[in-house]
Amino acid sequence: MQRPVVLILAAAMAVAGCSRRETLVETGAQNQVLHIGNKDEPSDLDPQINTASSTVTILGALFEGLVVYSSDGRTVLPGMADRWEVSPDGLTYTFHIRDGARWSNGQPLTSRDFLESFMRLLDPRVACEEVGWAFPIRGARDFVEGRSTDPASVGIRAPDEHTFVVSLNHPAPYMLMLLTNTAFYPVYMPSLDASGGRQQRGGPWTRPGALVSNGPFVLNDWKPNAYVSVTRNPNFWDAARIRLREIRFYPTDDENAEERAFRAGQLHVTARLPKTKVPVYEAEHGQELHVLPILRTNYLSFNVTRPPFTDPRVRRAFSLAVDREKLVRAALGRLGTPAFSFVRPGTGGYTPASRFRFDPVEGRRLLAAAGFPRGAGMPPVELTLNGNRGVTIAVAEVLQQMWAENLGVRATVRALEFKVYLSTEREKQFQVLLEGWSYTIDDARDLLEEGISDDPGNDTGASIRDFDDAFAAADSTSDQARRREAFERMEAIIAREGFYAPLYYTNQGFLVHPSVRGWRDNSIQWIDWRELYLEP
Repeated sequence: MQRPVVLILAAAMAVAGCSRRETLVETGAQNQVLHIGNKDEPSDLDPQINTASSTVTILGALFEGLVVYSSDGRTVLPGMADRWEVSPDGLTYTFHIRDGARWSNGQPLTSRDFLESFMRLLDPRVACEEVGWAFPIRGARDFVEGRSTDPASVGIRAPDEHTFVVSLNHPAPYMLMLLTNTAFYPVYMPSLDASGGRQQRGGPWTRPGALVSNGPFVLNDWKPNAYVSVTRNPNFWDAARIRLREIRFYPTDDENAEERAFRAGQLHVTARLPKTKVPVYEAEHGQELHVLPILRTNYLSFNVTRPPFTDPRVRRAFSLAVDREKLVRAALGRLGTPAFSFVRPGTGGYTPASRFRFDPVEGRRLLAAAGFPRGAGMPPVELTLNGNRGVTIAVAEVLQQMWAENLGVRATVRALEFKVYLSTEREKQFQVLLEGWSYTIDDARDLLEEGISDDPGNDTGASIRDFDDAFAAADSTSDQARRREAFERMEAIIAREGFYAPLYYTNQGFLVHPSVRGWRDNSIQWIDWRELYLEP
């Protein structure tokens, strides 16, 4: 698929005008216009329904929450709240909204905007997939799940225009990190009210000319499958520190074409790099190459409501048939690390036990016990994946081969366009899903939450009371030893029930041109746009 590169090159000619030999990188450095690859075409720019890590990069330029990460990906800094206090019992957070805070249209931004945006996140009619991030807030889960219909039962208040209070069910030392997530960004309710109501998921209000935001940039243009353009927001509270004039985000469904565009001077930053190019850049352009372990687990999700994966023996057999080390060597090289636990070791200081292994003999035994000796009688098996990523295709091909060789099972691959993939995932219209989770905080809860019964992020349909209890135990204490013990219980349940099967952890490989200044790598891939600028 070459279309994105063609569009990039066409844009280069338009920008360069008569000086056709100038590249986008060269003119961008002169004009402070950053050109960056961004993996997938956004399905929408509604921050409260977003589930795509690639769209987080764009949303982080357009919006800002109460607090933000610094460019180290760990330190929490003031955002729209310039300060806050936490009560001695750890249950109440009081945020103070900045004086003079404004939306991009110049209207005042107040604590009421945060109150209404948080309540939209919790509205069951909106069905935000990441609403579980709000469950530490008192009354939030009861409201989402219909046990309460009274907004006053939720522990959020706006006693005046500059004060926003969040009350919790229990102490949550990770709460500030959670509040950096896109789900907690404020949205401009008059725009929603004027174009379909607050219960709509995305829609016209997220388009150029309509989107009102509060971050360092505003939406300038969005040409589907070509680029998203954002320009400096003069009403941003820290606008004086923003040196970039414009950012163009390019969807890049072909990582080889993206690398060629970088080499041709059409991109300052890529989102990815083909594994075959890593040694080339290591040898010849080490300054431009970045390869770093990020907090992302890539795994199989088995739909436990669809045969034959209603049987945990079948799910475990498919996991046991995967040689993770061979998979990484064949499909990823340096860009992956074999995963023998669900949570990446070292996350938040936690290193789980290795519970997943390659054991095809045991896999065949379990499959036979489930009534499918060497795959005989097995219903058709379909592996669904995001077809916009070359690496997922490569991984799927290796999985097909391993299941055929080790279990006697022939699986077909269904590669979907990204938007269709997201809706298929949300509606659980799959048997086996190849997916990944990029952690938004450096804490194991961020991924383990995907196993909670009825959690919108639980794509498998699994409902296990012991898992829910263990998650609640981890979430309700600040004692790190007790949290690690609860994490281990959850890891053990996943391994025993097999509804998820971790495959590999991502080591992100990408390219950054030397003209980009202020870039800082971090494990959650957060970009502080205030620090970036271009130098010819």
